[in-house]
Amino acid sequence: MSDFNALIIGSGPAGLFTAMWLERLGIDKIAIFDRNQYSAGGLLNDGKLNFDYRVGIDLDELQISKEEAQTLMQEVKQVFIKFPLCQQVTFIENNERIDAWRKIAGEHNVEFIAPEQWHYGTDNGKKFVDYLRSSLVNTTFFLGTEVISIERENGRFCFVCRKDRKRKEYFGKTVLASPGRSGAYWFRDTSRETGVNNNFGPIDVGIRVELNKKSYDSITDVVYDPKFIFHTKRHGDRVRTFCTNPGGRVRIENYDSFKLINGDALFDRKTENTNFALINTVSLTQPFSDTTEFGRMIARQFFLLGGGRPIVQRIGDFREGKRSSQSTFNSKTRHFDRCRATYNAVPGDITLGLPARIVDNLWESLKTLDKIVPGILHPSTLLYAPEIKFFDTHFPTDRHLETNIEGIFVAGDGTGKSRGIVGAAVSGIIAATGITGKYF
Repeated sequence: MSDFNALIIGSGPAGLFTAMWLERLGIDKIAIFDRNQYSAGGLLNDGKLNFDYRVGIDLDELQISKEEAQTLMQEVKQVFIKFPLCQQVTFIENNERIDAWRKIAGEHNVEFIAPEQWHYGTDNGKKFVDYLRSSLVNTTFFLGTEVISIERENGRFCFVCRKDRKRKEYFGKTVLASPGRSGAYWFRDTSRETGVNNNFGPIDVGIRVELNKKSYDSITDVVYDPKFIFHTKRHGDRVRTFCTNPGGRVRIENYDSFKLINGDALFDRKTENTNFALINTVSLTQPFSDTTEFGRMIARQFFLLGGGRPIVQRIGDFREGKRSSQSTFNSKTRHFDRCRATYNAVPGDITLGLPARIVDNLWESLKTLDKIVPGILHPSTLLYAPEIKFFDTHFPTDRHLETNIEGIFVAGDGTGKSRGIVGAAVSGIIAATGITGKYF
């Protein structure tokens, strides 16, 4: 069968929840396409779930109220928590310790957000994806299938696809694009050929901080993934912590011409460290507004500086204005042995690859964070670069996430509609509701 009611690009949380809700609303003949043989986007990365309207979505972008957002998140939560290996890690009800941390952060003009959080771990990612896929009974998966182009024929959409060097066409009444971060730029280029309007949004550029777990336990024992938001005094820019992994590990993301730093945590096996991202939101205006290329230029520069690998620097060296070196990287004399790196990056100087303004913002935010959680700036703490979050391709849509081309909807991180698993799932539900209400 090659004729469907809905053609979905991407098998991550946005795509899966779109299919799930379409089925709940009585729609059959759904197809999900993914160029990777086993892909599920962010569902395979750590499995950290934040149920709070302030995290992972933009109310104005989705054109929903706080109440609507919380209701949708509860719908998502009921699906996720039925997975037996998904456990609650942050409890917010009647938590006086959270109130105390919020007060301490406020004294330093820092916003502190403590969402209800659940976690299933990178090592349980495939099991979690299989659990979600098993609930779909009227959806066909075309994995390892690359969508080459999106065309329009006789009032229906046509996906021209390639698998194992063979081309085939699939037809559908509607399209939902949820390409994720890895497919964002492919879909941006493809959508322009199709006539779908899009533009550049902000990008997040920064570092991943890794430190001895004991230095951050005082906060992560209360909130698994604490969110601190800074507005720097010198430049007035927004910096935030993101994706904290207690007992986690630093790892890399591979792209075509560079590598990026990331972090995760396993469900059963823990390290002696904790890591988190510290990222600076960057918006560009004319004459150069391409935040995508801006981020890629930074990433390629680090790729060259590190000889194909990311760079890591000890805070002890950073404070003295010198690069880290392999010979002194684990020096006991300088107490560098307190934090052993979980990823083998190249010792060097992160300031060579980051713009000075971003370095200023990150350093100011780290010093403020150290006042809130003393111990962050221990000489052994590690700074990895680059950490870049490519959420920057933005698609103008109506309140149902339909683009300017009737029948083409978008959802998820890769189209600028979410930042994270829960937000992507919420956007998928909104799109599914819009598709059903207008076309079926």
